[in-house]
Amino acid sequence: MKSWDDLKYVLYVHRHGGLSGAARALGVNHTTVSRRLTTLEDQMGVRLFDRLPGGLKITMHGERCLEAAQVIEKQTLDLDLSIAAKDQDLAGPLKVSAPQLLFQLLLAEIVLKFKKQYPQIDLTLIATTDAINLYRREADVSLRVVNEPESTLWGRKAFSQNCMYYASREYMENHKDSSKLDCINFLWRGDEPAGEVLKAYPNAHVIAKFDDMIAVLGAVRAGMGIARMPCFIGDSQPDFVRVPNIERAPYHDLWILTHPDLKDVARIKTFMRFATLELKKHEKAFLGV
Repeated sequence: MKSWDDLKYVLYVHRHGGLSGAARALGVNHTTVSRRLTTLEDQMGVRLFDRLPGGLKITMHGERCLEAAQVIEKQTLDLDLSIAAKDQDLAGPLKVSAPQLLFQLLLAEIVLKFKKQYPQIDLTLIATTDAINLYRREADVSLRVVNEPESTLWGRKAFSQNCMYYASREYMENHKDSSKLDCINFLWRGDEPAGEVLKAYPNAHVIAKFDDMIAVLGAVRAGMGIARMPCFIGDSQPDFVRVPNIERAPYHDLWILTHPDLKDVARIKTFMRFATLELKKHEKAFLGV
């Protein structure tokens, strides 16, 4: 083996379920991952993955390489964290992740204020609802909508949230005397309207299911029906109205999190405090009051 770095490709192919997933995670193309994996197998003289019709399956030799790669990754991350924890400069890189709609509706303005106040901090922003891995330094700070974050992370709850059912103004005007409303469900809600909807509108039915809040916003805006969403999202849409006769309900909390070893790094600590204070100015909007 010419380079320990080659083991990283074994680790990422296994972790991300194939060449394409590894390529996305590593920021390279599919061909590069395939070539590096094949080169490593040629150098070692063994097959690390069996190429099957259903995808790649790790071999016994691949398992041994994977174990070594995991040890090296942990040692590298531990070293990186220990060095980063001693960094007290209000300058340098800072990677922040948050849900797309939070960036779009509010966080972008907060980030702009922060950048003006701390111009030497080099911000990278990751808009995603995925649980970014803070232990692998995929981000330094993560804003997450969750009631119980991982106990191994460090952070603070910005505040609680509430949610409501919303529809386009035109849709509600056309259905104000009807008990048969069209419900836009998230996939996990299934094929039946929620109990609180049926209580107020016993003839309601599900017209479509979605897996993404941005898609739901588009469907509501198009007049497809009613949908549940956080108050800070629904109330921010000028063409949306709250569906009558359905009360506000608790939604997931908003947390600001980091790796515990990095909580005292100056730029991370400063951003977390700054973002929390700025977000709290909008707490009533998140509660829908």
